[in-house]
Amino acid sequence: MILLLRHGQTEFNVAGRLQGQLDSPLTATGRDQAARMGARVAALAAGRPVSIHASPLGRAHETARIVAAHIPGTPAPRPDPRLMEISFGEWDGLTQPEIDASWPGLRAGLQPHRWFFHGPGGETLAGLLSRVTPALADIAADPAALRVIVSHGITGWAVRMAHTGASPEAAIIPGLQQDSLQHLAPDGQVRLL
Repeated sequence: MILLLRHGQTEFNVAGRLQGQLDSPLTATGRDQAARMGARVAALAAGRPVSIHASPLGRAHETARIVAAHIPGTPAPRPDPRLMEISFGEWDGLTQPEIDASWPGLRAGLQPHRWFFHGPGGETLAGLLSRVTPALADIAADPAALRVIVSHGITGWAVRMAHTGASPEAAIIPGLQQDSLQHLAPDGQVRLL
C-alpha cells in the first residue's frame, strides 16, 4: 500500500505565499495535522513494516518525522530530493498579488491550475514529472508493506498524475485538505482515506 501525504500547514500557507523550494515552519495547526496523519497511518499499518519517503524541505521532513513518531519501529524518514516542491523561480515566497504587481498580465489567460508553471526561472510541468515519476517507481519497489510519501501540494498533484496517467486537470482533487491521506491504489486510482 502506498499513501501520499501533504505536509502540515505552514506560516507561508497562512500568509498565502508560494513556498516553492523556500521553507516556512509548520504552524501549531500543521503539527497537529501531522500528528493526526501519524495516528491514522499507524492504524492502517497495524504492526506491518512502514517506510516513509519525504521531501527534504523542512516542512515536509518535519511532518514525516511527526508521522513516524506515531508508528512504533518505523525507521527515520528517507529524504528524497525528487519529492521536493516545484520551484516557482522568481515567484518563490511571493503572494499572487505580488506576482501580478511585478509581472502584470503574465498570468492572464493561463489555465487556473497551470499558471504556476510559468514563474521566471521556475520548473515546468514536464520537469516536475521527470523527477517525480522515477521517485514513485522506486517507492513502489520498496518492500515495506506500507509506503508513505510526504510531499507538497503541487508535487503531490504530479505524483497523482504519474500514478494514474491522468491529465493535470483530471488529477486535481478539489478541496484537498492538508491532513488527508491519499491511497495510491494498485488499480491506478487515487482514493481518499
